[in-house]
Amino acid sequence: MGLSRTVSIVVFGSFLLGATGCGNESKSTTRRTMNPVCSGVGCLSTISWKFLLEGRSFPAKSRIDVNGTTVLNECVSKQKYFIDRSTSPEALVLPDFPMPKRGALAIDIMDLGDDCAQESMFFSDADVDFEFTKSGDSHEVLIVI
Repeated sequence: MGLSRTVSIVVFGSFLLGATGCGNESKSTTRRTMNPVCSGVGCLSTISWKFLLEGRSFPAKSRIDVNGTTVLNECVSKQKYFIDRSTSPEALVLPDFPMPKRGALAIDIMDLGDDCAQESMFFSDADVDFEFTKSGDSHEVLIVI
């Protein structure tokens, strides 16, 4: 009993010492530095994705999967996205997403119903092309479905 208590106290004290030792670091702002050798889309780690839905409207609550990974679920709060349902074609923008790999994308759009209680397939295609566009200083991935 005495040995385990001593070990616990030593471990806890080491943890506190380590945590307080890192607490006095000066705060610095992170700056983006541009590599002058690297330019263009190939140097970006994240990019805005823009989905255009021609001739149809996004469901009231959607879940979008790209290559089997959910990138948007409107039934989950605190996600960064914007769906403009007032334009034709309707547009969905996902800012600061990882760069897609070359090749076609598999995209599934699920209709989750108005109350997020049901799920039905709205759109599915395993071979969706995309392109890189530039407007001003910003780049984006444009996906027309």
